[in-house]
Amino acid sequence: MLWLRMALVAFRLAWPHVLAPWRSPLLRWRIETYGIQDEDGRMLHADDITARRFLGFALHHRIALLRFLRWAALL
Repeated sequence: MLWLRMALVAFRLAWPHVLAPWRSPLLRWRIETYGIQDEDGRMLHADDITARRFLGFALHHRIALLRFLRWAALL
């Protein structure tokens, strides 16, 4: 049941860009504030976050993201 609630939180955060979450202004802004950097070490602006960078961020920080979804699902 917890996994379903976590999926609903993720769905709600990515809405209406569920099939392409890297287009979600909210998620791009959150990644920007998390401090993602480009190849040269410069901080990325939310508009510069591509699908590749989004997926790389999600894979690299998957434990923290799952921990956040679990926390949000328990509220």
